Amino acid sequence: MKIDVLGQTELRLSHFDDDGLDIELANEELRYSAIAMFVSSIARCTFAVLDHYAMRMEISTENIVIHLTWSFIENPTCLKQIEMKIYWPEVPDSRLSSVERASHKCILSTTVKECIDIETHVLNFKEKT
Repeated sequence: MKIDVLGQTELRLSHFDDDGLDIELANEELRYSAIAMFVSSIARCTFAVLDHYAMRMEISTENIVIHLTWSFIENPTCLKQIEMKIYWPEVPDSRLSSVERASHKCILSTTVKECIDIETHVLNFKEKT
């Protein structure tokens, strides 16, 4: 799996089927923090659900890219919202809403959704980098 740390509150995950873990920082000031790891785990869990869904639809997950951003609240400082955009070019238009519903079945998302608003969008085109 490849994780690109794009900013203090922004990640992109791809190559989910690759062995190993490749973490790349957009610049030397960035770190793969504990919060970034937590957000990455939600994306990886969501991918596992989508991979299972893809087997039933008989479509590839090879080109899935998940782009995440998040925000905080103060007093106490904690995550307020996570926005997850799932780029999956192989998904037909007729299946976008069902895939989006399926993406909410990740056990980590289900566990934290009472505390954090996780907004998910499924897009059937490649992410523009």
